[in-house]
Amino acid sequence: MPEEIRHCRFQFLIPKNWNSSHKPVVLHFAGTGDHKYWRRRVFLANPLLEQNKVASIIIENPFYGLRKPKNQERSNLIYVRDLFVMGGCLVTEGAVLLQWCEKNGFGPFILTGLSMGGHMASLTATVWPKPVGLVPCLSWSTAATVFTRGVLSKAVDWQNLEKDYYSDSNYRDLKEHLKWLHAEENKERKRKKISSFIPESNIDYNTLTNFNYNDPKKRIKMEIVEFMHVLMDECTHLVNYDVPVDTSLINVVAAKDDAYVLRDGVNSIESIWPGSRVDYVERGHVSAFVLSLDTFRNTIVDTMNKMIEKHYSFN
Repeated sequence: MPEEIRHCRFQFLIPKNWNSSHKPVVLHFAGTGDHKYWRRRVFLANPLLEQNKVASIIIENPFYGLRKPKNQERSNLIYVRDLFVMGGCLVTEGAVLLQWCEKNGFGPFILTGLSMGGHMASLTATVWPKPVGLVPCLSWSTAATVFTRGVLSKAVDWQNLEKDYYSDSNYRDLKEHLKWLHAEENKERKRKKISSFIPESNIDYNTLTNFNYNDPKKRIKMEIVEFMHVLMDECTHLVNYDVPVDTSLINVVAAKDDAYVLRDGVNSIESIWPGSRVDYVERGHVSAFVLSLDTFRNTIVDTMNKMIEKHYSFN
């Protein structure tokens, strides 16, 4: 783990006065490229503070802002493993911050984030042993499609990955083991199956437009894409994690025309977390970032009120 990411950094915005005896807090996780705090503070945390008297904790991502390693350029993670280190850090930091807030009399809590931040919020919700509100925006059940089929797949250094993959037979063994493992786990899961890169998948990965380069030298072998996909599914697929305590407090906001977070061929949130709700905005991924902020904030507030009514009304 790089030295720069070892210490969690965050901002805590607290209202001078609360609307009631409750002290609600929203934890905001960063999306891809969202360095430091200002975007989440200006567009989400400040309005929640001013209009609803809701506090916010804005966590700075590992590998971003002041936590960015010196040899990393912008948001470009150097290794695939850095994404998993980032996720592990954020889940741990989120859980610790929730515990600290609870100890100091704050609550209830809502976890939220846009895009990658939404997925990090979802993963954090799976480790919290009490009811927690969850509003993942513009994210879904796995990060696998984001990096193998979505727009961001263009940003992956496939040539270097291919070189590494064929340089060590352990990678090929790992891929086959993960495929076997997912198939075996699916036999036990019944409805909650990982549905990509298994025999019953209806996706023809050989026809994906993102990898049909005209230059044969730039063509990506589907074996490499398959390895990336099963590795991402193993580490990020929500079906591999515990179900949050109260799924009725989960409200996903997804973009109908999302070209970054693809939903076809993978498990829906509702199938993994029965009782959860998914709302759609009639936009793409980027346009929703800019034009659907009111929807995100309203969903956070609605989920907060629902949680207070359901779990805090006796206070």
